[in-house]
Amino acid sequence: MSPDTTRLIADFAVARGIPEGFVDTAMVWYVDATALIAARFQQLDRPLLVGISGCQGSGKSTLADLLTTLLSQEKGLRVAQLSLDDFYLGRESRAALGRDVHALFTTRGVPGTHDLDWLQRAIDELLAGSGTVITPKFDKAEDDRTGEDRWHHFGAPVDIVFLEGWCIGIPPQSEGELSAPCNDLEQRLDPDGSWRTQVNHRLQDYQSVFDRLDLLFVLQAPDFDAVARWRFEQEEHLAARRASAGQSSGHAIMDRQQIAQFVQYFQRLTEHGLKVLPALADRVWLLNADRSIDGIWRGSQ
Repeated sequence: MSPDTTRLIADFAVARGIPEGFVDTAMVWYVDATALIAARFQQLDRPLLVGISGCQGSGKSTLADLLTTLLSQEKGLRVAQLSLDDFYLGRESRAALGRDVHALFTTRGVPGTHDLDWLQRAIDELLAGSGTVITPKFDKAEDDRTGEDRWHHFGAPVDIVFLEGWCIGIPPQSEGELSAPCNDLEQRLDPDGSWRTQVNHRLQDYQSVFDRLDLLFVLQAPDFDAVARWRFEQEEHLAARRASAGQSSGHAIMDRQQIAQFVQYFQRLTEHGLKVLPALADRVWLLNADRSIDGIWRGSQ
């Protein structure tokens, strides 16, 4: 890879306050993904939808940012990034789900708490439309969708759409896998399995998006125990960013105990994904507990 690529990644890391070692990591492990994307784009001769999947705190957004930078500046491709998190339903809509379907849907996270119709429409418009495509932005500190003045605006069509999120590519579980609670939250608040069954049913609807993926990249956590640690680090960074911007911490900033409770909403499908996603992915980066990369699985491509 050229020295220009190294400088580009170094500038990327400095601009985002990423430790210097990221440059070597990116050069060794991530850069060849841009070649794979560019080759697939030329092969299919049409815009691509590329998924980036990984548990909370695994580095999905940073990877999407890096690949966007490399593809746009080195390959001259037009790229748009969509985060599944931005399509979370607002507090009022989730409260209605909590009343009408199950109380656990009040908390954002699982399939069923996203605006799937808007996500599908945005993908369609970015890949085949024209003009400006507007997508929402979700503020995790406020646990609600932001005002329209902060929404994302993209020019369409684009060559590559990245879709990153914690459950991207994960298929539904079998009925037998739903029978027993997987943690304390399910034991206490979903003893009859109605919530997890409904989540699994809603996940089936997401497959219409996942089936469109031209490539799937996975940041594979070593185990579920890493999730709470990584998610707490995210929360600390979120609080620090708001403080540096002169903003209040937000009512939804969580402490370590609250994080431990929160990640239980994600545990079932996260553990399911750890088992099944490697066989479905084109690239799997195997992460250590400190998020360093232990190896890579290149899939069938």
